[in-house]
Amino acid sequence: MKQLSKRIKDLREAKGLSTEELAEAIGFAKSTVWAYESGKKQVSVVHLERLADYFEISVDSLLDRDERTINVDLQNTSFLNDYNLMLDDQPLNQTEIAEAASFIQVKRRMGSYGAATS
Repeated sequence: MKQLSKRIKDLREAKGLSTEELAEAIGFAKSTVWAYESGKKQVSVVHLERLADYFEISVDSLLDRDERTINVDLQNTSFLNDYNLMLDDQPLNQTEIAEAASFIQVKRRMGSYGAATS
């Protein structure tokens, strides 16, 4: 909680805002911003989202957590059913995913995409 309080204050100060200005910008009471920054009040999930959106960072970043990495095998179609992969706000179907994986493999073999494999 102490880290989050400091993080909110640091982000606010980095933007050159007073507690009043931040409160007004995101629709919080000034006392709420002050309570969050002083650690007197726990930040609600809704307010975490609004703060992250305002500062244009992820909630994980706001909480000073490492971004979570998910290893996805594009060739394991049964595993892919658990995820909704998107491109241009449209879900990818299994044929498109297979084509993308094949394209990447060819590019890697050619040595023009990431680390070339032999």
